[in-house]
Amino acid sequence: MKNKLEDVKSDMRQKILRATARVINSKGVLALTLESVAKEAKISKGGLLYHFGSKDELMQCMNDFFMQKFINNVEHVANADPCNFGKWTRAYTNNTFSQLDNEFEMNAALLAAVATSPDLVKSTAGYLKTLQDRIENDQMSPIVSTVIRLAVDGMYYNQLLGMNLGKELREQVSEYLISLTREEIR
Repeated sequence: MKNKLEDVKSDMRQKILRATARVINSKGVLALTLESVAKEAKISKGGLLYHFGSKDELMQCMNDFFMQKFINNVEHVANADPCNFGKWTRAYTNNTFSQLDNEFEMNAALLAAVATSPDLVKSTAGYLKTLQDRIENDQMSPIVSTVIRLAVDGMYYNQLLGMNLGKELREQVSEYLISLTREEIR
C-alpha cells in the first residue's frame, strides 16, 4: 500500500505530465522546455527537476504513463469480459475510442512527442506489440482481429489529425467493429 508521500508524488508527477501535454499541444514539441512545463504546471523548475531529471526523461515518462494506463485499461476490460472469443480486440477497440473522448489532449501530445524521438517510437511500439500479441491470440481469426485493430488505429489517427467523422458515424463504426469480434468471419 502506498503511503501519502508516494500518492502526493504520483499526483504531482501526473500534474507535470499533463502540463507537458498542454505545452506540446499549444506550442509544439520543439518548443518544449523544462521551464515552459514548470510554468504551465505552476511549480518551480527545481520542483520539476525533483520529479524528472531531464526533458528526455519527462517525455519518456509521459509516454510510459500514458501507454501503461492504456494497457491497464485494456487488460481490465478484457479480464472482465465473460466472453473469451474476441475479448482483447473488443477491449482494445472500446478503450481506443474512449481515449479519443477522454484523453484527447494527452493523445495529441504523445503523437507529437513520438514523431520527434526514435526512442519513443521504439518504446511505444513495444507497448503496442504486447497488445497485438494478445489480439492475434484472441480465439478468432488473427487476420480479422488484426484488420479490426488496424481500422481502430486508423480512426484514432484520423481523429487526432483533425479529420473528425462526427460522433454518430464514429459510434456506428465502433459498433460495427465490435460486432465483428462476436462472430467468426469465414
